[in-house]
Amino acid sequence: MINLEREKISDHLMSNVLFSSGKISLVLLKNSPKWEFENWSDNISYLIGYTPEEIKNKKLGFLDIVHPEEKEKLMKSFQTSRKNRSKTFNFSRLRLIKKDGSLIWVDIKLVFLADEKDRVSHFFGYVLDVTVEVEEKNLLETLTDIVPVGIYLHEWGKFIYMNKRALEISGYTREDLSKMDSMVKVIYPEDRVLVEKIIESRKKGNNETLNYRVRIITKDNKVKWIQITSKVLYYKGRLLGIGIVQDIDKIVQFEFVKDLLSKVNKSMLAVKNKQGLIEKVCLALNESGNFKGLGIFKFTKKKAELKCGFSKNNFINEILKVDNPEKKVYDIKKPIYISDLEKLKGYEEYKRILKNSKVNSVIILPIKSGKRIDLTLSLYIEEKNYYSVDVLEVFNEIAENISFALKFIKQQETLFYKEYFDTLTGLGNKNYFLNNISKYINKKRDFYLLMIDIYNFKFLNESMGREYGDVILKEVAKKLDTQLTYENVFRGSNDEFIIISTSENIYQLLEKIKRIFKDFKLKNRKIEIDFNIGIVKFPEDGNTKDDLILKAERTLELAKKKGKNEIFFFDKDRYESIKKTFFFEKKLEEAIKNDEFHLYFQPIVSVKNNKIKGFEVLLRWIDSEGNLIPPSEFIPIAEKTGQIKEIDKIVIKKVLDFLYELKKLKKKNLDISVNITPSNISGIIKLFKENKIFKNEDIKLLKEFVTFELTERESMEFYSEKENINILKEMGFKISVDDFGTGYSSLNYLAELNVNYLKIDMIFIQKMLKSEKVYKLVQSIINIAKIFGILVVAEGVETEDQLKELKKLKCDLYQGYLFSKPVPQSEIFNFLK
Repeated sequence: MINLEREKISDHLMSNVLFSSGKISLVLLKNSPKWEFENWSDNISYLIGYTPEEIKNKKLGFLDIVHPEEKEKLMKSFQTSRKNRSKTFNFSRLRLIKKDGSLIWVDIKLVFLADEKDRVSHFFGYVLDVTVEVEEKNLLETLTDIVPVGIYLHEWGKFIYMNKRALEISGYTREDLSKMDSMVKVIYPEDRVLVEKIIESRKKGNNETLNYRVRIITKDNKVKWIQITSKVLYYKGRLLGIGIVQDIDKIVQFEFVKDLLSKVNKSMLAVKNKQGLIEKVCLALNESGNFKGLGIFKFTKKKAELKCGFSKNNFINEILKVDNPEKKVYDIKKPIYISDLEKLKGYEEYKRILKNSKVNSVIILPIKSGKRIDLTLSLYIEEKNYYSVDVLEVFNEIAENISFALKFIKQQETLFYKEYFDTLTGLGNKNYFLNNISKYINKKRDFYLLMIDIYNFKFLNESMGREYGDVILKEVAKKLDTQLTYENVFRGSNDEFIIISTSENIYQLLEKIKRIFKDFKLKNRKIEIDFNIGIVKFPEDGNTKDDLILKAERTLELAKKKGKNEIFFFDKDRYESIKKTFFFEKKLEEAIKNDEFHLYFQPIVSVKNNKIKGFEVLLRWIDSEGNLIPPSEFIPIAEKTGQIKEIDKIVIKKVLDFLYELKKLKKKNLDISVNITPSNISGIIKLFKENKIFKNEDIKLLKEFVTFELTERESMEFYSEKENINILKEMGFKISVDDFGTGYSSLNYLAELNVNYLKIDMIFIQKMLKSEKVYKLVQSIINIAKIFGILVVAEGVETEDQLKELKKLKCDLYQGYLFSKPVPQSEIFNFLK
């Protein structure tokens, strides 16, 4: 304890300018039940929100503002400090409640002050606001905890932080890891050298982003594969290692078992007898190196026979002499997975033999011949509980494939070959493909379906001869089958090949395919074969055989239309768009033939005096069933199909008929705005110059009234059609830019094209009173138009307030529901009367 005069503390410290502001406040607290404030530095109000008068009048105590959840912990720590006769008391990360109810985080340090009788009467010390640091740390921990990958920090190999996911992957707690002197301790012994080398390279300045796979030993003593992406960073003068950890145990298992499935499948392809198939399968499984032993057994009532097998210590032959669960598969007719041999009831001799050979789990699979179990395949594994359910399904698929192969070996091989294989290439044919794709769908396994077409193969056949074409087909088949290790390859019709792939990296597979077609030799002559590929994925793109095949064929057709060496993935929008395009193309043909298009007119009005200055012509399509089809649906399709040319011609003819009616009323100085497609301007000019449909007097009338509107969203078409737009101007037509501001607005084309009108899109008019930025944008557009001598039309005006503001901004014209909605031609003359 320290004996100090409290008055000196007040005089010399509390009033010090160093503590008039900032995050550190000095306090003198009375040793009372609530630690009343007796004195404080000037910045205490900033810290807790109470004024000095409020602190004094309320006799506020420090414990009054401590968060209720913190008090017990604070007081326990304080009592411990007092019992230990400490001279000071420290407490970090304490929550206080400010006057306004908000929370702050503080660190406190107090010195115990004694009175004349050597009793603690007061505490003197500081309160440090650490809210920013705590919240930043909390934010970082929250962000890292919600990401789906593990994140860790270490300093020279010692863990200093792990997020929630990293802890889940390893099974350890933060406390467990903080006690480890090196992160290498969690690494599997065989992989530690790699990790140690990486740490050493980091110390020598290697700052590259590294990606590598290692095994770890989890807290429950399991071996698990992880993927690490690591880098180094400097933080507050410290060199730290940061890494992202992903649990890839299932991926590694899957890669192994998929590779195994592929090797087993390929080992069976060239085999023509049962024993040859068994031996090939055994060899393929043994070469994987992942099993302590394996065996294919034949059990009968009289004897147990090992058909093929490999094992260390020759334990395979030993287990045949004792009671074993392999026999049980014949009874239950299902696979058996003994995930932990110690938990297997009975079979003591069997367990003893396997335990001596370090076998801890066993997979026993039935191999059938028809409905009857003919053989069993047993795989003996060192680790307990090693394989997931999904991986076991693939093992079961291996057994099913062996059963499938044995079934057809048993049948007349020639019939099987004719039914399921292509005689020219030796690949599985369409029937075999259909059998396989059904199998994949039934298993609900993700896969890609690729349809490959040799580009312009018909030309090759006709120009080089059928024999030459057959050689190409055989060579393509051979390369695809031998080089695509993990894929099933089939021949479709004629020059088409089909691939089923469960690869997770489809782009890597495509690169292999491209190399196959690029690096091609025939009779020592290097040639390049062009191709097209259409790709669909199960189940995302379809979940039935017919649906997937149809979509793959349509996707391949699109790739072929695009040109050689094009690869198209199935795209739902593109597929639906094609269907929609075909549908509308046919309907548009009928609409043009049956005159189903109608003109509607919306008045264009003077902002200044509210008088009609013209009309915008709006096209409406009412089909034979009375359905109104909006332009937004059919115009883009008409542009794609080229039918827009016929539609533009129809619109101009109908406008001309309307103008002749207008002429009878002796109406002049009216602008009739007609929307046309920029890409069709040359076609319209040609119509006018040919004088076949439109005579000279027709064109003269059109020039007197018509303004052609071009949509600003297509600025690239503006530039490409600049010459034709100027021709229209020279012919005497006025030009208007529609929907200005929504697309590729450019002052340059306003200057170069010399347009007459500029129409501000309705979206800006609707927002101009709600957003200052939009208001200023509208104002700027009007001012820019004035500079170029262009009249401005505001579209979509619906309220008096909008019109009032447009007047202030000196906008020239407007159109919208405030004055009138678009009306049919039959009603337009009411406006003119």
